[in-house]
Amino acid sequence: MIQNPSFKEGGVYRSHELSADTFNPSINKLCFAFGNNVLFDNFSLELNAADNPLMLLGPSGCGKTTLLRLIAGLLTPTSGLIIAPKASFAFQEPRLFPQLTTLENIALPLEAASLSKAAALERARYFLDMVSLSDKAGEYPSTLSGGQAQRVSIARAFAYPAPLLLMDEPFQSLDIPLRIELMETLQHILNVVPRFLFAVTHDPREAIFLGKRVIVLGKTPNGLVFDETISLLTEDRVYGTDSPAANALERKLLRALGNRLNGADII
Repeated sequence: MIQNPSFKEGGVYRSHELSADTFNPSINKLCFAFGNNVLFDNFSLELNAADNPLMLLGPSGCGKTTLLRLIAGLLTPTSGLIIAPKASFAFQEPRLFPQLTTLENIALPLEAASLSKAAALERARYFLDMVSLSDKAGEYPSTLSGGQAQRVSIARAFAYPAPLLLMDEPFQSLDIPLRIELMETLQHILNVVPRFLFAVTHDPREAIFLGKRVIVLGKTPNGLVFDETISLLTEDRVYGTDSPAANALERKLLRALGNRLNGADII
């Protein structure tokens, strides 16, 4: 779990405390490289509350995870300006502390956010219940299944008091039925405890299932090769649906990703 600094001098990176109802983060002329590998060169992106949830796709190595880390403040841009609220982060792996119980894993970053131990534990119990794991409060990560551990990770991300939730392919290692179950859990919690969700995925169907706006990064140095608001009906978003509208959108996303289907170009 992370919290951005409130302000970093020099104009390279600035994180402003924004509430959920005034959510308008932006990325302006972002430049970033690992050595000679330039990932972003004058990359800009404007967001607002109507884009929630925002799903990000792109080919492997294009910098999707790096972009989340830059927004979170875990990396510093070479140049450019990022304006964003404080954020919580759900990684690809649950990253639970093995020596702590599930309840303690959720409460720990809350104490770091200046909550008293009692308040942190109470808030942790609430979110553990939200992911239907109240009966696992006293158990350790080694006793949890992969899906249960990921539920704890999601609960921890929501428990942290931040308007922005960054998720980096949190369902990628799960089988399809469990992935759908956790996506439905995520949707339920978002309805009860609103956050702005900015999530990376490699799965177009997952993006269609969850997203209000979907963007696709091209090959490095990055620019957007796809940016569209999704206006599908709920029944058209169902994972595995044969909806013509959903299938057409999936094909557009696959074309943007540069994929091929059964050895033939997608048209």
